[in-house]
Amino acid sequence: MFCFDRNFPGHKIITAILDAGGHVVARIKAGIALPATAGGWLSDGSRLSCLNAPSGKKADRLPVRVTEHNAVLPCGDGQQVSETWTLATTLLDHTAASAQQIRETYLARWPASETTFGQDKATIRGAGDRTCGPVLRSGSPRLAVQEFWAWMCGTQLVRASAAAALAGDAAHARQLRRRPGSGPVTSDQLSFTAGWHSAIRSMTQSKVTATTSVPELAALADATARDMLHTLTTTGRQRHSVRAQKHEPRFAHTARTKKP
Repeated sequence: MFCFDRNFPGHKIITAILDAGGHVVARIKAGIALPATAGGWLSDGSRLSCLNAPSGKKADRLPVRVTEHNAVLPCGDGQQVSETWTLATTLLDHTAASAQQIRETYLARWPASETTFGQDKATIRGAGDRTCGPVLRSGSPRLAVQEFWAWMCGTQLVRASAAAALAGDAAHARQLRRRPGSGPVTSDQLSFTAGWHSAIRSMTQSKVTATTSVPELAALADATARDMLHTLTTTGRQRHSVRAQKHEPRFAHTARTKKP
C-alpha cells in the first residue's frame, strides 16, 4: 500500500504501482474533479470515479474510489477551522476496505513517512563540508549510492534493536510509561534518537571480547535494551499552533507591485 500527498497522484505512477501488484491511497488537491461514474455512491459514503489519462481517451481512464472527510481543527487562538479533504484509492471494493479504513490509512502517512524521514536525516546532519542539514560525505555518484545504502542499513538496525528491546523486555517497558493506564508500550513510542544514542554508546563503550561468556553478553544486551526503553515518546498529543508566515520572501509580492 502506498500513501500519497495531494501533489503526487498521477495516472502514470499509479498505473505502475497497480501493475506491480500494489494499491494506492492518495489525497487529491482542490480543483481536480472526480465525478461519480457507473456504480455511483456506495453504502459507506464513498463513490466510484476515475482519473483522466494523459492520452485524454476515456478508455485509458483509471478507475478509483473517492472518499471525502471533514476535519475540524483548533487554530491555537480558541477558534476552529473546518477543512474537507478528498482521498482517492485504487481499492474499489468498499466491503474489503471501508471509507473509514481508507481515512485511517492516510492518517498513518505522517508517522509512517514524514517522521521516519526526519529520523533518518537526523543521523547524517552536519556531515561533509556543510555545517547544517543532512548531506552525504561521498564525492562521486557511485560512492554516494554505496553510502546511502550503508546509511539506510544503519538506521534500520537502530529500529530493529529498539523493537527487539521492546519485545524482549515488555514488562520493563510498561513500567516506563509516562502516562499511567495508557496501555502497553507500542513501537511508535520508541524514541529513535534514544535508540540511536544507545547504539553508539554500546559500540564505543563495548566490553565484549573474544572471551566474553554468553551470560555476560546477555547482560550487556539487556542493559542496552533498558537504556533504549528509558526514554519513550508520548504519542497522540494533537499539537496545534497559530498559522503564521515563517519566512518573508526577498521579492515583493505581485499584489504589492501590480498597478491597478
